[in-house]
Amino acid sequence: SLKAGDRAFGCSLFGAYSSRVMVPALHLRRIPTMASDSSPSSQRVLSMTEAAAVPAVALTALYALLLAGHYPTPNKFRNKAILIHSAAGGVGSMLVQMSRLLNLGPSGGNCGTLVKDQSRQRFRVSRCH
Repeated sequence: SLKAGDRAFGCSLFGAYSSRVMVPALHLRRIPTMASDSSPSSQRVLSMTEAAAVPAVALTALYALLLAGHYPTPNKFRNKAILIHSAAGGVGSMLVQMSRLLNLGPSGGNCGTLVKDQSRQRFRVSRCH
């Protein structure tokens, strides 16, 4: 449903550091809106720079879930808890969201600064000591 002029982000196998690149539409997504940091009830559009970071962050998080045995099929073990170190960072916060989609119980670890600890709380992730 993308058309010329839409703000989009995506993945490319080669040549992504060019000013223009041609990729299949399947590799693209519309740049989403997100809750504003200052007011969670208001929405803002991701900048091009923020949107460009999404594939690297998301694919890194997905790869971590793959290595842990939680993706693409659910983990066959009883323990559905997952410890996410630095849960307030880019990859960590993506892991929190993905683990919730997979019905895992995310727990955050090592949120050093007060701002990061507030982010952990906003994502409703329990704190590990």
